[in-house]
Amino acid sequence: MKSKGRKAWQSVLGIAALASVPAMASTSYGDLNNFDCINDTGEQTHGFEIEIDDAHSTDVSYTYDWNHYGTPVIREDSSNPLHPKVFVRYAAQSTGGGWSAYTAVPAAPLAPTDGHACTDPSVNQGCEHFGVGINGAPSAVKYNWLIADPLHPGQLKLGPAVSVSTPVWTYTPPVLVNPAQPPDPANIKKPAQVVAAIPAPEEPVPAGKAFGPPSWMKVIKTTTHNAKPVALGDLMSDDINGDGKAEWQNGEPDEVETEWKLVQNRADGKDQVQALAPDGMGNGKEVVTRRYEFYAYNDPHPIGAGSIDGESGEAMCDQVAADGIHGVGTVSVANASGNSYDFNCATLAVVGDYQGAQMAAFAAEAPLGLIEHLQDGEAGVAYTPRVVVVGGNTPYQITPSNLPAGLTLGEYTDPNTGARQAGVLYGTPLQAGDFDLQVVAQDASGASSSASYTLHIGGVAPQQYTLSVSKTGKGSGTVSGGAINCGKACSTRLAAGASLTLSATAAAKNVFTGWSGACSGLGNCSISNIRQNLSLSASFVPNTTKYTLTVSKTGKGTVSSSPLGVSCGLNCSGSFKVGTVVKLSAKPGLKQRFLGWGGACAGTASSCTVPMYAAQSVSASFGP
Repeated sequence: MKSKGRKAWQSVLGIAALASVPAMASTSYGDLNNFDCINDTGEQTHGFEIEIDDAHSTDVSYTYDWNHYGTPVIREDSSNPLHPKVFVRYAAQSTGGGWSAYTAVPAAPLAPTDGHACTDPSVNQGCEHFGVGINGAPSAVKYNWLIADPLHPGQLKLGPAVSVSTPVWTYTPPVLVNPAQPPDPANIKKPAQVVAAIPAPEEPVPAGKAFGPPSWMKVIKTTTHNAKPVALGDLMSDDINGDGKAEWQNGEPDEVETEWKLVQNRADGKDQVQALAPDGMGNGKEVVTRRYEFYAYNDPHPIGAGSIDGESGEAMCDQVAADGIHGVGTVSVANASGNSYDFNCATLAVVGDYQGAQMAAFAAEAPLGLIEHLQDGEAGVAYTPRVVVVGGNTPYQITPSNLPAGLTLGEYTDPNTGARQAGVLYGTPLQAGDFDLQVVAQDASGASSSASYTLHIGGVAPQQYTLSVSKTGKGSGTVSGGAINCGKACSTRLAAGASLTLSATAAAKNVFTGWSGACSGLGNCSISNIRQNLSLSASFVPNTTKYTLTVSKTGKGTVSSSPLGVSCGLNCSGSFKVGTVVKLSAKPGLKQRFLGWGGACAGTASSCTVPMYAAQSVSASFGP
């Protein structure tokens, strides 16, 4: 019953290729998870929520949206930047005292073969099918039904935790004889492989106990793999195409790998994790699929009077007899007072009702694709950054049409982490209405994909202002920030009160020499609380450009420069290469003192510095 703790397993995962892939990597790593979920709350439910810990909204790829609730709303909580959370929420809408959708209470226990009851929205037998694709390695994934909140009519609250769990994967790329050559069979020294492991469902541990609610898990795997892509919508229990294999099998035969594994969440974080045999993936292009079935641990006795330990909450009957129903053997159990007693597991039908199944797929190299649906937005409200282009090889060429003003589909930079992600829809929509979008994407390998969407933006469009950017000087460079990418897009529309930071980057052998207009200086240009149309320019010049520094003086004394160029007395001006920082030094004459600087210098110190990003003039005063 004991197995490696979750924390230790996560440290192993941390060295895996899956957990170390940069956001802009040319290969997409990730997994798809679809699950049948039976409503065991005892009441009608009106939605479902998935919580993904230590993840960002841009880590979510596909979602499965063909259930009674449709497209989910995805939001990110980054109130703790070190541990962000993402919530994928499928929810009905309140309609005058009722609800737009519900999931029924099952009239009778559903069997694992009743997958059609979960994937057909035209029936309502107490089961739904949900799914989400995740890139990266979240620390936990939690599931809850949503039920009506009796204290707040028209609102939903979290129902009981759902006993379905999400696998995590450790991927090892193929070892090649010659890394410079393609991973052809003759060039593979050691095939790629992935190890799937699944922790106990993330259910709350009762106060004062060491273990959360127990459940049984059965693992079914395919015996062979292929490189055929698996869509999220194919990870289901049904045999849609009639080939005698459930769609999750990806056309391959299956077998039970592990049957009746007892799993329980632990208060100390060392959850039981079932690590399974490695799956070979050949050259890394094959897809691995698995099915995990979950069943209730059945014991009608009060805790401490049956098979569940009264002190710790641990389920002690951890084996199932050949009949697939009853426990095995006699175990020692403690009651709430710590006194031990013997319990005969063989008298208890420990395997309870089927609770649902998780169908999962792992692909080391996901093909280029586009998600199926876009969630709605609100005019004037920041849109949750959402990956639209998935898989393939970056960089992408993306052609969107009819995007609402204020939204961008392209490369996104996370403001908290600085991580870059390609193919993301983000921004603040400045128009309200329904927008018919067409998106065409092409990856670096030449693969292409296209999709049509209807994007609803509610609310009232805010007042907008135009920010225009121009580039001056004889050099070249770019200005970027928000929807500005100048080169290409040298203006944008911003909602009243919006803020934006622009950065200027000189091209090779060029120098940025400063802002003018709405910004000045050499640093980033920050526009805040915009309330009018604004324009600004950024100047770039070749790095061979020279500017003149002219010095004038009154009284008796000399001014010299470092580097050499000004020696005033003799030469009161010098020519300096752009970007040079010139140090001027003042030396009073006999019976004179230095009175101070003027122009591009100030103060009474005997020296000053002048950055040469334009022609400059300085005055120096001496007196008795």
